[in-house]
Amino acid sequence: MNICKDRAFELLQRISFERIAGTDKELECANILKEECEKVGVEAVIEEFEIDMPEILEVSLEVTAPTPMTIPCIGIGKSGQTVDEGITAPFVYAEDGLATNLMDCKGKIVLLTGTLKPEVKEALKKAEVAGVIQAIGSLYDPQELIDELRPRNMMKKPGEEFDIPCVAIHITEAQKMVLANTQEVKMVLKQDADKKGTSHNVVATIKGTEKPEEIITFSAHFDSVMYSPGAWDNGTGSVTIMEIMHHFLKNPAKRTLQFVWCGSEEIGLCGSRAFTEQHKEELSKHLFNINVDMTGVLLGYDTAVCSCEHNVANYIDFISKLEGYPISTKVEMYPSDSSSFVQAGVPAVTFARLAPKGGMEIHCRRDTMEFLDPTAFIKTVEFMITFAEPVVNAKVFPISKTFPKEITEALEKFKKMFGMDNKPKEEKKD
Repeated sequence: MNICKDRAFELLQRISFERIAGTDKELECANILKEECEKVGVEAVIEEFEIDMPEILEVSLEVTAPTPMTIPCIGIGKSGQTVDEGITAPFVYAEDGLATNLMDCKGKIVLLTGTLKPEVKEALKKAEVAGVIQAIGSLYDPQELIDELRPRNMMKKPGEEFDIPCVAIHITEAQKMVLANTQEVKMVLKQDADKKGTSHNVVATIKGTEKPEEIITFSAHFDSVMYSPGAWDNGTGSVTIMEIMHHFLKNPAKRTLQFVWCGSEEIGLCGSRAFTEQHKEELSKHLFNINVDMTGVLLGYDTAVCSCEHNVANYIDFISKLEGYPISTKVEMYPSDSSSFVQAGVPAVTFARLAPKGGMEIHCRRDTMEFLDPTAFIKTVEFMITFAEPVVNAKVFPISKTFPKEITEALEKFKKMFGMDNKPKEEKKD
């Protein structure tokens, strides 16, 4: 195999910096990836797409009764906003936002320790609450993480109306508010919810030798979140598909291979969704997506999540035993760019090497190369190539564009979240 862990980790070192969606640093990383492709003679292009980049102009949260105190908070982008002077209202701890939690909450500001799922947003609107405080983080976070409230935006499908102002606080602050028997709070949130920005995908192509009209796509997102160097998430995925590109450059495949480094995954799979939209006229030629989201962690385990027919998971399990390579397999949706391909009707699998509980962490300053291992990384790359090589060179392509029931059901939730209407065919049973 024409792969090199030293080359991969040298590139990983170069891109391990904060790469937030829509920023100059994300574009800088895109250019580094493009140049790496072109350095070895693989044509690569950078494709632009528009993203939501709401700007929080002013935000504050105060307990006004019984004991006044200021609560550190961030505004949640694309939620509503208050009048200039803010809103003062009774406070209710509404737990995870069930309808029974929200009885008699009209005109009140509610605290949630659950997530703002679509059904919770509907319940909040029906209850006519005045504002929402969402608790995030862990009670066991060190002070540095408590102080770092990472900006977040509300997931809204096109045309969805949700004008309730929402702020986020750390869960330790939520505990203080409930212990203090908070009765009334004042919230201020002003934002430019409609502000847009530009993000980028990097697309490199190696033309197939025998069936160039058929395309296999390798994908990995390259953006990170605020405060995070993003070495593991997902610098490792980015260099994984770069090494796979090196291999197939020296070992040409029968089918065309596209390598897609997706921007803005961390804010809602925006890069992969943009790719499938911008390339929708050729999606019938895309036979399979192989996605990578985090590899190379020293203490961890490998998994392959198959968003496709069961025989793919069975095949991965089969060759793992032939190769003596430990990897778990399952059939379900994975919260990464593979989901965008599946929504567009392209079967997919995501490979990942994940950490055990208490191991390496993502979405924070601790996502550095310190916890990564070149040997573990290269083993995953080698296994992915062992899986991919017979697939991309198959005489008759073996993976159908049909989906088992668990995938079509999961896609219904995905579709509602993003306001999409396309639905792939369900796998027929004999």
